[in-house]
Amino acid sequence: MFRKLIIWILAIMLIATMLPLFAFAESKPSVEAEGALLMDMKSGQILYEKNPHERFYPASITKVLTAIIALENSRLDEQVVTSKLAREQEGNRVYLAEGESQTMENLLYGLMLNSGNDAAIAIAEHISGSVESFAELMNQKAKELGAKNSHFVNPNGLHDPNHYTTPYDMTLISRYAMQNPKFREIVKTETRPWHGKEWESVLYNINPMLYNYEGVNGVKTGYTDQARQTIVVSAIRGDRELIGTLMKMETKMTVRLDSTALLDYGFNHFETKKYADKDQIVSSLVFSDELKTDVKVASDWYYTFSPNENPDIRSEVRLQAPAKPPIPAGTVVGKLEFFANGQSVGSVPLITAGEIPAPASILQALEINPAFKWWYTLLPVPLLLIGFFYRRMRVRSAQEMRVQNFRNYRNYY
Repeated sequence: MFRKLIIWILAIMLIATMLPLFAFAESKPSVEAEGALLMDMKSGQILYEKNPHERFYPASITKVLTAIIALENSRLDEQVVTSKLAREQEGNRVYLAEGESQTMENLLYGLMLNSGNDAAIAIAEHISGSVESFAELMNQKAKELGAKNSHFVNPNGLHDPNHYTTPYDMTLISRYAMQNPKFREIVKTETRPWHGKEWESVLYNINPMLYNYEGVNGVKTGYTDQARQTIVVSAIRGDRELIGTLMKMETKMTVRLDSTALLDYGFNHFETKKYADKDQIVSSLVFSDELKTDVKVASDWYYTFSPNENPDIRSEVRLQAPAKPPIPAGTVVGKLEFFANGQSVGSVPLITAGEIPAPASILQALEINPAFKWWYTLLPVPLLLIGFFYRRMRVRSAQEMRVQNFRNYRNYY
């Protein structure tokens, strides 16, 4: 009996010691996608990654980049005329007729809800004149956003060996796009009437996560034979928002399961807090009593961490201001750097709250030197007086010498 009791105690102790290992193993999501990345929308921190920088074919999630470029380079009420090339596109379409005119806004809904490949070409040709020129614009924008391992050759994602991206790059691009209010509005819309020249219908958003996961508010799915299933998905719960990319999945069911696992992991295992507010005054820039301004934080700053971590977050103001005015309002003059448990974890730019004009007078120009004191201007006075009296003595001595020489001359003759 005693031996059985000992065995049971040892077994319980063994199980207890292994529970943390099981908990850790279960904390990481199990995804079938060959490439995946999950990012906190506010902090930009990566919460999960699987082959994040490996190249994959994106298929129609390409249209995220197409849409944000269109929003930044056109008006929603612009009329876009469909070309023969747009009319002839394969795959998902909104059945545009050659010569048909639609507003940019309508085409953007057709692009993102119904994944219209014809709408993508019409948008590209309207903005850049050709698909090739628009692709150059896409690659330029991607590089600006830090998506350095991507290359795009068309606006709709139809397969091309030279058209590729990575889970990390696609998440960066999509996070940027979600900062645009109109883009957000479009990608979370479930249905919208469509009135075309040859097609009268209702557009249904084909993103399955909108209907199958609480809080999903975007963004786009894709599929080609080569890319397989792809998705960029975002969701919001309370004051937290996540965005992730999954690439190369075999089935639509996998899209739902992997997306759910990824989002659950982000919401259940992390929290995000704000540590700096946009426009918060943290310092000042002073050249003189008249030439000065406050220094403020350029944007909100967040940090994401595991609840078990409870990091000690501290910040330091680091100014690198121009040597002298003029300095326009909004000029970057340094950064507010953040440290978690002594390690640098990020920073946010510091900008001038107001303008510092050029000095209006010589005196103001002198005063912008912080070591300058008004009484410094009196320092040359003693030297000037000494010089004046020395000069006067020299002149008087010369005059006396000339008089003495004249007298000597008269006495001699």
